[in-house]
Amino acid sequence: MAIRCYIPTTLTALRSTLTDVRAVAPDAQGRSLRGEEFETAEFDAMCIAAALAANAEFDPAETDAVAEAAPERRVIVAYDAPESSPAELLTDGFELITLAEVDMTRVASFHLDEDVVWDEAVRLAEETGASGAEDHLGASDLLWYDSSELDQLLGDES
Repeated sequence: MAIRCYIPTTLTALRSTLTDVRAVAPDAQGRSLRGEEFETAEFDAMCIAAALAANAEFDPAETDAVAEAAPERRVIVAYDAPESSPAELLTDGFELITLAEVDMTRVASFHLDEDVVWDEAVRLAEETGASGAEDHLGASDLLWYDSSELDQLLGDES
């Protein structure tokens, strides 16, 4: 049985092989839920991954290279990790799954910010700092793409 997890990343990273990544998943108790409770745990895991991706893009502690280039739109990859994947507690109810390499045939979907929402977040980060950008992204929905749309998605972003 696979563990559905959510990998915070970027389009640039997707253009190469994703290696040594960490993903967010409901813990074993959350994975045992059913129906609406299970869906809520999955959605919350994706939201945590999205917050981690935003934090990484707008973290002022990052190198000067980040300051020179505009932050890159975040991508959340819904991924079915092998059940044997190493995991550690992230927070109550959620784990961080460590993945040595991501097998793209196990990707269920991709989730991205809309261009307009991302551009507004970048503007907010410049004007008010990372917190304002992260709050703005947290209040917006991500666009859904099927795993079969990766080539189109990467082509649209070139």
